[in-house]
Amino acid sequence: MKTPVSLLERICLQPDEQHWERFLVLFTPLLSRWGRRLGVPAADTEDLLQEVFTTLFRKLPEFRYDPTKSFRAWLWTVFHRQTVAWRKQQARNLPLTVEQLEALTSPDSILEATEAEYRRVLQDRVLHIVQTDFPPRTWEIFWQVTVEGRSGVEVARQFDTTPNAVYLARGRVLARLREELTDLDR
Repeated sequence: MKTPVSLLERICLQPDEQHWERFLVLFTPLLSRWGRRLGVPAADTEDLLQEVFTTLFRKLPEFRYDPTKSFRAWLWTVFHRQTVAWRKQQARNLPLTVEQLEALTSPDSILEATEAEYRRVLQDRVLHIVQTDFPPRTWEIFWQVTVEGRSGVEVARQFDTTPNAVYLARGRVLARLREELTDLDR
């Protein structure tokens, strides 16, 4: 699965708080996982991520997406360099030495999440983002019919509405999910 291209374009061309928040929501879990795999203690992960995101805040507006190259590989490079620099500042023993960190140069080595894991993380983040776009009742109706497989008639009775209203709610949420997920496949 690819990185959401339109989000990268928006951050590069017209960065605003909403785009940065969406970027943070999508990529914090991946970067946290990379940090754990690089031996960054859980207590230090947030500090490291803050440094990484500060670096990305400076670098991303200058970044130009090239569909022939991997954004995650570029992101890994930024993250890896920041982690090595952070590690050099530490006066205590950590699981990996600076030399071991520097030897881990590829996001496709043991440190890279599998494609399935990356897809699941991004899809979970998209579900979370889209959920906030709808009232709780609409989301629950969608969830009951689509995820839990309940019939529209049954859900309509539960929510004291019509089956048509249930299917319209489901359709609105699905359309919004498709819109977000299409970004991921571009």
